[in-house]
Amino acid sequence: WERETWRTDVALMRQAGVSLVAVNIFGWSELQAPDGSFDFSRLDEVIGLLHENGIRVNLGTGTASPPPWLTTRHPEILPVADDGTYRYPGGRQAWCPSSPIFRAAAVRLAEAVAERYGRHPAIALWHVSNELGCHNAHCYCDQSAVAFRRWLRARYGSIAELNRAWGTSFWSQRYTDWAEIGTPRRTLSTRNPSQVLDFSRFSSDELREHFLAERDIIRRHSDL
Repeated sequence: WERETWRTDVALMRQAGVSLVAVNIFGWSELQAPDGSFDFSRLDEVIGLLHENGIRVNLGTGTASPPPWLTTRHPEILPVADDGTYRYPGGRQAWCPSSPIFRAAAVRLAEAVAERYGRHPAIALWHVSNELGCHNAHCYCDQSAVAFRRWLRARYGSIAELNRAWGTSFWSQRYTDWAEIGTPRRTLSTRNPSQVLDFSRFSSDELREHFLAERDIIRRHSDL
């Protein structure tokens, strides 16, 4: 919206008794350019306008949806569905929770936002990413497979123990090497239910690690 609309909106918020608003939930493409530089001028203005009118801010880290320039340069961060096909930008959360490239880019943005606004008097609450796992709770890409195998090694310790836990004698599923294990993509028949369950546990842990990475950054720059 144009700036005049901002002022009208804030005046209406005051009339309605609004005391807290969420800002920058999906602001990544507004804040960072393809060359990596940041421009906080518009966000500075919005937060300042709210603060001047006694309205506090629930500030998003802005990492929920990557900008088009990032997914164009690094299509490998896009999530893969259980049928092995990619899901593309244009909606929300077009990123793989196990992607090291996405994690590094998101952490850099969160650091920049937290460093700039961590002590701002208008900030009442931090909004880390947005609805983690709402659309990308499970990613079945090759990066996720590598991370899943690492998670399984830590959980079971040996292939023999994994075979026992998953009941892999059934349907000739017995594994002989960690490299043979992938994400539980769609099969012609029923998938191994223990593999599917562990993949859900793994996927939850990946999203939790992402949350904690952003949370720890915020705590370095903010007392909230």
